[in-house]
Amino acid sequence: MAHHHDSHRSTAFVFRALAGILALALSGTLVACSAPAKSSSSPTSVASTPTTAIDTGTGPTSITKSMRAAEVASGFNDATNIVSRPMRNQLWVTQRSGAVRAIEIQTAWNLELGQTQRKGFKTYPGAVIDISSDVSTEGERGLLGIAFSTDARTLFLSYVNKNGEIVIASWAVTDPTPPPTTLPAPAAPAPTVPGAPPTSTTVAPSTSSTSTTLPVLPTPVVNPASRRTLLTIPREGSTNYAGQLTLGRDGFLYIGVGDSPNGATEKTAQNPESLLGKILRIDPAGATMTDPYAIPPGNPFASGGGAPQIWTLGAQNPLRFSFDRSNGNMWVADAGRVQFGEIDYLPVSAGAGNGANLGWPFKDGKEAGPSADQAPSSIVTPIGVTPNTSADCPLIGGFVYRGSVTEMQGVYIYGDFCAGIVKGLLQRKGVALDDKAIGPQLGTNSIVAFAEDNQGELYIVTEAGSVQRLVAA
Repeated sequence: MAHHHDSHRSTAFVFRALAGILALALSGTLVACSAPAKSSSSPTSVASTPTTAIDTGTGPTSITKSMRAAEVASGFNDATNIVSRPMRNQLWVTQRSGAVRAIEIQTAWNLELGQTQRKGFKTYPGAVIDISSDVSTEGERGLLGIAFSTDARTLFLSYVNKNGEIVIASWAVTDPTPPPTTLPAPAAPAPTVPGAPPTSTTVAPSTSSTSTTLPVLPTPVVNPASRRTLLTIPREGSTNYAGQLTLGRDGFLYIGVGDSPNGATEKTAQNPESLLGKILRIDPAGATMTDPYAIPPGNPFASGGGAPQIWTLGAQNPLRFSFDRSNGNMWVADAGRVQFGEIDYLPVSAGAGNGANLGWPFKDGKEAGPSADQAPSSIVTPIGVTPNTSADCPLIGGFVYRGSVTEMQGVYIYGDFCAGIVKGLLQRKGVALDDKAIGPQLGTNSIVAFAEDNQGELYIVTEAGSVQRLVAA
């Protein structure tokens, strides 16, 4: 990967920039964490106990299982994000420079167990697409987000271009015809004539293999000529871009956009005419001859009153968000700026983020934010808050676990970039019951993003370019 920074700054990438910001803030690249951090007795604080007890129903009240991380691939320079390609057993990793690489999850059917099992991981050589000529890597800029359409045939990327604008674009993806998966029939024996003497003719040994090793699929192909720019968002500064892309269960594309550098005073995150400090929702499949996408009719401002692309308001740096594959509930990890990062639980019963106001800059976590104005009563109260200190800083949101480890079912798994700790949050009826580290410690300044594969298993990519799968400890 080509960089104009030296190797030390390259390795530090976007998230490392946050450490500098925090140090400056406390004394007088992709995440930005603006007032001194408030003290906390624990790494993550949850809602204070209400005076009236809330019936959370039956079920576990604590997380009893721990996890470990097993490396499955490495060698991704300045990794910024990771996603599972639908129905293809592939993980795609973005690199800050603009290159995207792919990993094949090799699987086989286990007849005895009656299920698909992983048999290994293979990284395809080279990049499947490289848009580095159009990407700025200044400050916290770079290639930031990646997602696929439901049919896996359209790739979406979010990046910062040379003009400092956030660009959302798409490309067509095809898969070359895979090699045959059945072995050729063995050669037929030489014909014999009854009563004739034996011949010295020998049959050449078959070159077919009886190995159960799975064939390696050809590298997927991204067609550069198919590029379509969906959205370009002007923005100032070189920090706090967010840039997350997520495909919702509705098939629409959700886009995280960080607030402007002056957002605390200008209240841009609260401005319904601005796309900054928001999560957007668009329909790329609704493109016409004149429009690169359609506006889903359910968007809060689809009929007027604000920018029609807006889905959720009041975000500071919505670095990662996801949808629970089991029920569609939305989880947003707003990394914050200096004081707090927050986890917002947005259930389907409340619209799964539709028109939700996360509170910035009226609120910073659960505390008063930099704006002196009265906060609207409708703002969402975070289900979890993490102080952005030298030990705990920016939240790296993950997924509600729906994989093979029974004890972890329903636990929201996320991470912390600075400490490199994987954590779990157990909730029921919107009440946080447990929130703690669950095992893996991947080193300081490490966790960049999580991915969920087709079977609900979770993966982590680190800034240093290691891809790790979460498994039971």
